[in-house]
Amino acid sequence: MKTYNPYYQQRTDSVINNALSELTRIMALRVDLRLPPDYPDSPDDSKVITRFFDSLKAKLRYDTTRKASRWGRNLNNPLYYVWVREYGEMNNRRHYHLVLFVNKDIYHSPGVYNGENNLASFIQQAWCSATGLVWPVHSRLVHFPEHGVVYLDRNSPELPAQLAALKQRTDYLAKDHTKPYHDGFRSFGTSR
Repeated sequence: MKTYNPYYQQRTDSVINNALSELTRIMALRVDLRLPPDYPDSPDDSKVITRFFDSLKAKLRYDTTRKASRWGRNLNNPLYYVWVREYGEMNNRRHYHLVLFVNKDIYHSPGVYNGENNLASFIQQAWCSATGLVWPVHSRLVHFPEHGVVYLDRNSPELPAQLAALKQRTDYLAKDHTKPYHDGFRSFGTSR
């Protein structure tokens, strides 16, 4: 029987509510970030996820400014997110699961996974930047799960069903199994 961390679930719900209070239409995107086999698993690099989000935020700010200029309108594109750190059952390697929440009026899909100048490539580039690896050579370390996109529309009568579909994806992040709770490092984080 699967068990879930109620604190992770509550914090995730809070992030979703914060995103919905600021954005009318949201694309929620599940992403997995893997580390290469030879990547150091040391206390010195517990900030890899922080570097990832710093890089991704910078890329999204730049792209949003570029689109605002090109589209001739003001755009609001805050990044909301939830992340968990886990260790694989088979290989015992550290990896991350995320849900990113972005303005659907700017990003209606991740884009072509092997393309450029789309959300998927920005995520891949940010992970490569955070890990010190070369993009696109190591873009395969970023995985976009099948059925990993959920759309939320604050004004839609379908919002409860949309939230239920999202809950199925976010509960995966809250599962207790494979979480390193007692290794001295954070295993969970959210946008503020």
